[in-house]
Amino acid sequence: MSKYLHLLSKNQFKVIFFITVIVILYKALTPTSGDPFFDFNHSDKVLHVLAFFVLSFLLNRSSSSIAKRIRNIFSLLAFGILIEILQSFTGYREVSLADVLADLLGILLFQITYFLLKNWQLRRRKHRM
Repeated sequence: MSKYLHLLSKNQFKVIFFITVIVILYKALTPTSGDPFFDFNHSDKVLHVLAFFVLSFLLNRSSSSIAKRIRNIFSLLAFGILIEILQSFTGYREVSLADVLADLLGILLFQITYFLLKNWQLRRRKHRM
């Protein structure tokens, strides 16, 4: 699968990232629609984890150095906090520390997954030689 990720340039991943940020921000600041697909216990937290996992992936693909990855973690966490602050002004959304923790969990799950996949790829390459 990783060979297909290189079909898009870093700039294309940046564009997809910013489009995704706009969509997530819009969905976070509009009233919930009551979608039956996401109508289960803690579905909001699951959506936060998934959204920030995807954002982490897209941001990682658009800037790959370790220093930028660390900056990206803090930037995405700040974005999650900003969403909660903005939601406090809507009147129909609630501020939740649990949402920020779910955002952090999504970011960390991506970083752990990325680290494990990279190590697995390195071991496979060494095994082939």
